[in-house]
Amino acid sequence: MTTTHTGNVRIGRLHGVGARRRPTPCTTPQNPLARAYAQRLLEVLTGKRPHEQLLAFATEDVYDRVRTLRALGCLRSGALQRVFDSSPREDALEVTALYQVAGGRTETLAFRLECRALRRSQSPTWRFTALESRW
Repeated sequence: MTTTHTGNVRIGRLHGVGARRRPTPCTTPQNPLARAYAQRLLEVLTGKRPHEQLLAFATEDVYDRVRTLRALGCLRSGALQRVFDSSPREDALEVTALYQVAGGRTETLAFRLECRALRRSQSPTWRFTALESRW
């Protein structure tokens, strides 16, 4: 294989093969919170918790989506494996949860949490504001 040099660009050679890359952060300091909400959502979707428990923690759209998914029986069992989160703003988290279902398959749920204080005297509350799944 010939290597042609053009300025600082080398053509005809793969760069970075075997090179170590810095791991990109896939979690924020809020990851324990994201994991707790992912676990709660998974338990509601599998029927281990009543869906009414999400009423205070979800917008109306997300609550309706959860009720629909549960009624369809899309998810009968699952074990939470990993939770990745990122924070586009200080008061928002975007979360991807990986969980294992029957047959050893891995599925994902993606959701958004937003923080808001109901009144100045109250502590902030995190709520589901968006939910995506493949079903």
